[in-house]
Amino acid sequence: MTPSTQATIERARHSAGDSRRLRHSTLGISLGFGGAGSAWSLAHLYFGAPAFISEILFGASALWWLIVTAARAPLTPRRFAYLRDDFRNPSDGPLLAYIPIIALLLTSHYGPHLGSTAQSALSLGFVALLSLVCARLLAVWLSGEMQLEHIHPGYALPVIAGPFIASMTLTAAGFPSLAVRAIAVGGFYWLSMGTIIFLRLLHGPDLPRPLKPTLAVLVTPPVTAGLAWFSMRNGILDAVQQGLAGIIVLLLLMQIFLASRYLRGGFHISWWALAFPTGALASYAIRWAISSQSSTSDVIAWIALAFSTILLIALMVCTILSARRPSTQAAQQD
Repeated sequence: MTPSTQATIERARHSAGDSRRLRHSTLGISLGFGGAGSAWSLAHLYFGAPAFISEILFGASALWWLIVTAARAPLTPRRFAYLRDDFRNPSDGPLLAYIPIIALLLTSHYGPHLGSTAQSALSLGFVALLSLVCARLLAVWLSGEMQLEHIHPGYALPVIAGPFIASMTLTAAGFPSLAVRAIAVGGFYWLSMGTIIFLRLLHGPDLPRPLKPTLAVLVTPPVTAGLAWFSMRNGILDAVQQGLAGIIVLLLLMQIFLASRYLRGGFHISWWALAFPTGALASYAIRWAISSQSSTSDVIAWIALAFSTILLIALMVCTILSARRPSTQAAQQD
């Protein structure tokens, strides 16, 4: 093991020791609720589903986001030092982007109720924050301390899915030119960072058991890209959308064969990595059904929505049961 690798691991352990139960990885819970809330919001608008379901999901997402963000906010010199270490944490570092990404999802939902000025200000502010977080992460990744084995599919979230989600928020807030730029950024890093992630998975060591559920994140880039393209193109089913759909289908088929690998490791907080991709996939299926005006697409959309909701409930139950275990057993899982 190289000295730089050892130093990175030591920083990761130091960071993990602070507020272990409220690490940034727990924001996957909030992201999962936000993804499901977005799907149910679309189902309410276009299929007449009950509105209270999306409101409950977004409320849970906002509450947990506020709790964790406040707990990790760098308000003291010690917390600022922890934040600096978090950026260099090879496992949890990319998850810092959850903070602005979840905020963008919440802005898309609550923004219209706050007025156009507030929505525009919040959208631009959180996009700027996401840009700063991604820039800092990229600087850390290019510092020479990172090793190929540190990389996992979760690295796709900040610089690939993040810009696509930002594009949707910017389109809704009335900034179409900025939305195009955000799609360009996501596309660039999908090509570059996505290639590195696949090289790591193909030629690097096997992912640790707790990180294997992050393989579900591989579905997120094309799904969020499709949603962003739907938003920018007003739901038109063009050649780009058809191509993205083909990529999504292949990645979903791959997930079927990977399911057994997820189950072998037992439940861990990283299982929440499955929640947002399935929620985003349900949103994509609903947008496709709206555009295609096909009864078959409607059925697929409802199946995707039901699956994402059942999975979310299962993750909630497993999380509650896991939290009730003795602290020593929970510590062993971390």
